[in-house]
Amino acid sequence: MPLSDSQVKALKAGPRKQNVSVGDSLLLVIESETRGGGKSFEGRLRFPPGRQGKQIPVRIGVYGKGVGKWSLREAREEWDRIRSWSRENNRDPRELKKEEQQDQVQQSSGPTFAEACDSYLRSAKTKASLKEYPNLLNNQVIPRLGADTPVEHLSWDHKGPGGKKGRERVMEVFRSKVAEGKAPQAEKLLMVMRLVFDHAIDQGWMDRDQNPALGTKGTKTRHKATPHPTLPWDQLPQFFVDLEKNEPNGSLLVLSAAKVSLMTFLRVGSLVPMRWEELDESADLWVIPGKRMKTGHEHLVPLTDPLKELLDSLRKFTGDEEFVFASPWSRGTPHINPSSINQHFIRMGYKGVQTAHGLRRTALTAGQDVLGFSAEIIQRQMAHAVGDKVRQAYDDSALLDERRKFMTAWCDALLSQGLKV
Repeated sequence: MPLSDSQVKALKAGPRKQNVSVGDSLLLVIESETRGGGKSFEGRLRFPPGRQGKQIPVRIGVYGKGVGKWSLREAREEWDRIRSWSRENNRDPRELKKEEQQDQVQQSSGPTFAEACDSYLRSAKTKASLKEYPNLLNNQVIPRLGADTPVEHLSWDHKGPGGKKGRERVMEVFRSKVAEGKAPQAEKLLMVMRLVFDHAIDQGWMDRDQNPALGTKGTKTRHKATPHPTLPWDQLPQFFVDLEKNEPNGSLLVLSAAKVSLMTFLRVGSLVPMRWEELDESADLWVIPGKRMKTGHEHLVPLTDPLKELLDSLRKFTGDEEFVFASPWSRGTPHINPSSINQHFIRMGYKGVQTAHGLRRTALTAGQDVLGFSAEIIQRQMAHAVGDKVRQAYDDSALLDERRKFMTAWCDALLSQGLKV
């Protein structure tokens, strides 16, 4: 007899992982006490149908109430939907979620402008931010810039629809209000937009010199780039000690993403949507598609032994998923949020001291000063523009042997400083 919601809620974790049937080939998976005792739903379906088929596990999501969690009723409805789709289309049931996830993943892999506004408003404490700013953003800014526009696509230099850069789109909002004879309100709109984009920068959703709302009255003055905060090389050992303590109780995936960020110094927007299929293990390379790179070109990351060891440990948890850092929490989110790494550093007590993007500066300086590699080798591995545009576009594989040597030395140096994989 199928279990009721109250029965599911009453089930307790034990010393071993449990798979409890709730009816119709839907299981409640209860992790062991040592793994936290979490509950999640997983369906099982034989595919292809018949004796020749294999039992395919399909993850539904975490059990519970609230955003991103599934009640027993919702899990059953979702499982019915997946099973019906698989039978009607004669396709692997896992492919439905993969297709839906791919539709939801945008190139920036970051939050939308509306989500960035909401995040800012929830973090702000002033009376104006609580009363006046929501009205300004919801009624006059978000409709113009687009609620679903990835906030990164509003960066100063990013070209959007019609070839307009983020700066132009923001200034159109400002100038249209000036044209109405409401200059004071235009200034206030620009100020509120600036605060939202500053918040996006702090969260790692936008590069630090790309706030499109800086300056007033249409000035062309660009913001002077401010380096992302990063620790000096000799302070990394204590940082690694604090990382391993994991006092903020970060998830295994976020901690692993932070370590991959340390070893590869990639932008979080390129790193977090990492797919297993991007690994070319025969060549010991991670091949990142151009659509995820700021340069727009495919990028090669040599796989060092420590990086491969870390990825091998992750396979036990997400090896059956499309994404290496597949989100374990919420429906409709295929991988962890790009801001997760910076948020974890903040919870560790390193706000204003260390950011994920700041690790790029650590690699560039320590790679030269400590390891003795040339700036060109390091910048190429960072996917920085080096040389003329033609050269930039066609030679990501250039100096790959030297880059591999640098990556090996870099990861070994991190281990000597106390990083654990």
